[in-house]
Amino acid sequence: MKAGEPFDLMRDLVDHELQDCHGVSCGMVDDVELEDEPSPQVIALLVGPGAWQRRLPALVRLLVGAIAGTTRTRVPFSEVAEISEVIRLGSPATQLGLGIVDRRVGRWLRKVARD
Repeated sequence: MKAGEPFDLMRDLVDHELQDCHGVSCGMVDDVELEDEPSPQVIALLVGPGAWQRRLPALVRLLVGAIAGTTRTRVPFSEVAEISEVIRLGSPATQLGLGIVDRRVGRWLRKVARD
């Protein structure tokens, strides 16, 4: 399904993998940002621990925030190129601020493997 076609928020967006324009996995859709006027519509995808932690009980939220951080990346919905099993974006992950943690972990793992 292409952007602009009707879709179900929970079934087609939330908890789906994001891939950038090069097919690089860059996280999961954790939440969506909606605009109410003139009619409800998605304006951004929210990615990262800061997007899903608010659904947790307060004490758990504090603990998870200390471990996972509270970073949240906002991806404008205009960047969505295709909605299918994965959400394909029209730009590279680095341009959108996505996959930063994944790249850091990857560099750390490569360093550990060399040592």
